Amino acid sequence: MNEDLPKEYFELIRKTLREKRDDPATERPLKRRKRRSSRLQRKGSVPKTDDEVINISESPENEGPHEVIALGSDSESSSIIDKNDKSKMDVSDMESEDENYDSDEFEDVTNNDEDTSGDNIGDLKITINQSKPDDDILTKNKRKSINRNICSNEERKKRYYLHMFYLICLMVHGSLRNEWINSSRFSKKLSSLVPEKVFELLHPEKDEFSLRSTRKLLDGLKKCMEIWQKHWRITQKYNNFGCYMRFWDEIEEEDSRVSSKINPLTKQVFIRRIIKGHGDRDLAAQGFVAMLRACNVNARLVLSCQPPDFTDLKVENKITEVSYEDMTKFPLFWCEVWDKFAKKWITIDVMNFKTIEQIKIRSKLEPQGVACCKRNNMRYVIGYDRKHGCRDITRRYTRWYNCKIRKKRVTKDEEGSKWYSEVLNTMHRRKRTKIDDYEDAYFEERNRSEGMPDNLQDLKNHPYYILEKDLRQNQVIRSGCKESGYLKLHGRVGKVLKVYERKNILDLKSGKQWYMEGRILKTNCKSLKTVKKKTMRGPSDDINDGDERLYPVTDTELYIPPLATETGEITKNTFGNIEVFVPTMIPQNCCLIENPNAIKAAKFLRINYARAVTGFKFERGRSSKPNISGIVVAKWFAEAVVACIDGIEYCLEQDEKKKQELQNLSMWHKLLSKLRIKMKLNMTYGSVNIGASNNTEDLGEEDADDQDEQLQGGGFFVPTNGSVSELAQDSSYGGNPSEGGFLVPSDGSDSEEMENLSHEEHIRGGFVTPSKTHVADENLDEDTNDGMTPVESDGPPHDDQYEDFMNELNILDADA
Repeated sequence: MNEDLPKEYFELIRKTLREKRDDPATERPLKRRKRRSSRLQRKGSVPKTDDEVINISESPENEGPHEVIALGSDSESSSIIDKNDKSKMDVSDMESEDENYDSDEFEDVTNNDEDTSGDNIGDLKITINQSKPDDDILTKNKRKSINRNICSNEERKKRYYLHMFYLICLMVHGSLRNEWINSSRFSKKLSSLVPEKVFELLHPEKDEFSLRSTRKLLDGLKKCMEIWQKHWRITQKYNNFGCYMRFWDEIEEEDSRVSSKINPLTKQVFIRRIIKGHGDRDLAAQGFVAMLRACNVNARLVLSCQPPDFTDLKVENKITEVSYEDMTKFPLFWCEVWDKFAKKWITIDVMNFKTIEQIKIRSKLEPQGVACCKRNNMRYVIGYDRKHGCRDITRRYTRWYNCKIRKKRVTKDEEGSKWYSEVLNTMHRRKRTKIDDYEDAYFEERNRSEGMPDNLQDLKNHPYYILEKDLRQNQVIRSGCKESGYLKLHGRVGKVLKVYERKNILDLKSGKQWYMEGRILKTNCKSLKTVKKKTMRGPSDDINDGDERLYPVTDTELYIPPLATETGEITKNTFGNIEVFVPTMIPQNCCLIENPNAIKAAKFLRINYARAVTGFKFERGRSSKPNISGIVVAKWFAEAVVACIDGIEYCLEQDEKKKQELQNLSMWHKLLSKLRIKMKLNMTYGSVNIGASNNTEDLGEEDADDQDEQLQGGGFFVPTNGSVSELAQDSSYGGNPSEGGFLVPSDGSDSEEMENLSHEEHIRGGFVTPSKTHVADENLDEDTNDGMTPVESDGPPHDDQYEDFMNELNILDADA
């Protein structure tokens, strides 16, 4: 008997036992014991006891000091009773005790201490405890300590984009396999497997009853399925999970079960395996499609893409082991054949369920069961035909597409739907045919026949149904419309919600909003709803609340702007602009020219124009500014304005080029000036040996120290005819070269002065000016900058100077 029970039954039993074992507080909580108070007076009197306190705890939001309400005039009424006093009683205890003492059992009971005098009546004090109870504080702390297993917003975006990327990869994978199936090598090898009788059944003649032709086609497909099952042998399993869905933890973390060396399947290996007839289940379905196409049958390869679920917001998922049989129970690849007689697609699963079906309500290939749906969740079903067509056919294989499947797709919002349509259009590489029209009509029929959901969660954001309580402020129900159904909430007696179709809901807008869409209100129209006006006012503006009337689209008409005059004059508003929010707001004999230089061109031509306001820019501080993106001119001025704009843009480009050229020339002039100055300094004072300084860096620490000791005198020598080393060895330049300094060539007088110098003055070094003849040749100014500034000649340049300049350039080229 236990073998007949499903696996889900035992899983539910295990889950229930596990919850009972983990939860220690499974027994019924004990009732609170009622406390007996002191002796009371007879019914209707107040007992004579000490001051009685009623402690009332208000909501924890109102925190504050204790408030005492004293009923009496004695001096004891001014005392405040501590909240921790054990003599206090709760309100619930007092009520229960009053009920017990008012019963019939105490009707004949008398009290010896009974006193009917009014003097014995004690004072009653009520303490209202507005502070937060300790239990509430502990409960709030516990709630904070609970770690919610929900990912952050950044992680949600990451999973959303990774879902899209994974989906594209799977769709490209299916498209690539579809191209491989169209290989010409299959036409001879696989068509030979089908006998002539079966081939005739695959292509029946048109009968007067289409059902007979469809029956022959189904018989031929059944025989082809039997032939392929004999041809194919499943010799291997999927690598890890194959194309089935993975959890987020398996994607982000490296799974130890995944082998690092996975040989990719090439086209040659793919063709060889299909011809030989061995491989996994996916290759078997793809090979069956190849055999049908080899027999000239309009067969389509179908792939159920399984990207990770982006609606799963858990940070950590407890990865549950799913058996290989449960994972592969429902296929990912199968086949579809077009029935041209019934104008429908026939579904064929050749390996898993081995069935042929024409889907009406529920498909056998839609995953069912907890274990099977963990890695196979049908959300994107893509069909690839033999002419490189790509279509989304999820609607055919899912029963509750609009209320359940749609929420797990990227097409649930407008932006995701647009992206998904672009992906499909990119992969769809053929023209539209009548088969697509028949299929779209079938999908529309399935949407209408799906029916209304029976729970509140599925009705939220449903594309065809809406609850009455979910209507927005600018929506109303069409007059005379009846509700489509009712939804009764569980646990609420008499709570029934009305459900309407979205086509019976009218969207209302104000007159200004309709004008922004190029429509104006009709005369004598009445508003269907009045709401509070939303005013965009700043902090300094006065409060000006008012009502705003809303109108449906049926109470509006298209706005037709006035035409321009013969001189090109255009009707403008009070601000001197014309509002063009939609193309229909442009006058019929005018045109809109959007260009930043359009206003400048119109002013240059001195023609009539109007600045075009195409929208508004909303800035901080609740302020908006009109967006003027161009002008509106008469059509007979349009060509002149466009030509003028082209001329203005050409002039601006030329000015920018001249500016860039001047900047480049200035940079070149600066570079050449620096090179000329450097060359003159090298010719006058000698060039610095850079290689010598680099050699000292390569030496060791000891060699560097020795070299520093030898060069501590330092200095520069001006070369004459010999090199620097020769000058250093010449005694006429001051003896030891280590004592350094700038020296001039000796001409007699200078050498005598240097010989008269003392040793201390001789080793000081310094800058020595060149000879007078050299200064005259170089046109240096002796009065400023210590004779180092060149003198600019006022007269025109001589030929000798020009030749010197050219020689300098030749020297630069030689150095380069």
